[in-house]
Amino acid sequence: MTGFFLSGIIIIGFVLTSELVGPSKRGVIGAMPGLAFALGISTLSLVSWFTKDWKVMSIIFGIVGIVCTIPCYWLFVESPRWYLGKGNVEKCKLILKKIAKTNGHDLGDIELKVPSKGDASKKGSKTSMLSLLTNGTLRKITAIQLVSWFTCSSVYYGLTIAAGNMGDNRYISVILNSMVEVPSNIAILYIMNIPRCGRVKSCVGGLIISSIFCGSIWFIPDKHTLAVTGLACAGKLFICAAFATIYVHAGELYPTPVRNLGLGVISVANRLGGVMAPLIVNLNNIYHNAHFVVFGVVGCLAGVLCLLLPETLGRPLPESPEEIYQSSKEVKIVSLELEKSDKRPLLLSDMLDEGADVDT
Repeated sequence: MTGFFLSGIIIIGFVLTSELVGPSKRGVIGAMPGLAFALGISTLSLVSWFTKDWKVMSIIFGIVGIVCTIPCYWLFVESPRWYLGKGNVEKCKLILKKIAKTNGHDLGDIELKVPSKGDASKKGSKTSMLSLLTNGTLRKITAIQLVSWFTCSSVYYGLTIAAGNMGDNRYISVILNSMVEVPSNIAILYIMNIPRCGRVKSCVGGLIISSIFCGSIWFIPDKHTLAVTGLACAGKLFICAAFATIYVHAGELYPTPVRNLGLGVISVANRLGGVMAPLIVNLNNIYHNAHFVVFGVVGCLAGVLCLLLPETLGRPLPESPEEIYQSSKEVKIVSLELEKSDKRPLLLSDMLDEGADVDT
C-alpha cells in the first residue's frame, strides 16, 4: 500500500509544481526530485547499514514521511491552470494574487478570459482519457514515452541492483553508486535549459551515452572489476540525466487537461521497468555481464525514438493536442490570456516567469 500511494504522490507533485512556474524554471523544478531521490537512496542505504532491521527502518522513514508531509497542506497551493481549466476564475485569481504577494509584487486587477465550450469543441481540442489513444499526436507521444520511461527505469534500477554485487560491502557500493547521481542531476539542471541542447537532445544524449557505457562492459575481461564498476557508474550517471529530463519533457508535452492522466499512464511503464530490472540483472547468472548488453540495446532504442518528439524548451504549456507541435511563436493560449488594467494582454505562463510581474 505504501508503494501504491507514493507512486501517485510523485506524479501529482510533479504536475503541480510544473504548472506553478513559468517556462524558464520548469527545468530546474522538474529535475530537483531526481536530486532528492539520489540523496534518499544514499540515506536509505546508510540507515539500513546501521539498523539491519527492516521493521525499524520502516518506522524511521514512516516518521520522517509524516513530519515532512503534514506542513505541505498549508505550504502548497492549487494549480491556477487547473482552476481556470475548470472555469473557476475567482479561485484562479486568488492563487495568482497569493503568489504575487509572496514574491513581493502587486498583481493588481486582472481579468481572466475563459473560452466557451462551444469554441473549444470547434477547435477539436476535446481531451479525455480516450484521447490518449484516439488522438494521433497524443498516441504517438504516449507510445514513445512508454518506451522511454520503461527503459530509463529498468536501466536505472538495474544498475542500482547490480551495484550491490560490486565490492565487498553492498551498503557502501549502493551509497557510492547513488552519489554518482548527485553531479548528474545538478549538471542536467543547466544542460537541459541550454538552447542548443534542450529537452530532446539532453534526453537522447543521456540514453545513448549510457547505453554505450553499459554495452562496453561486455568486452571487459572478468578480472578487471574496477573497469566494470567505473563503466557501470558512468552509465548510471548518464541514465540519471536522461531520467530527470524525461520527467520534465513529458510534463511539457501533454496538454493541461490530460497532463496528470498522461503522466499517470506512462508512470506504469516506469514501474514495470523497475519490476523487470532484477529479472534482467539475473541474466548475469546465465551469461556473465549479459544484463549490461540488454541495458545498452534498450537504451539505444529509446534514444532513437525520442528524436521523434518535439522540443519544448521555453514554450508555454500546451492546452490542447493541436498546440504540441506548433512553434513557440505560433502558440496562442487564449484560455489563459489575462488583461491588466492597462489592457495589455499577458499569458499565464509569462506571469509565472522571471520576466513578468510575478516571479516564482
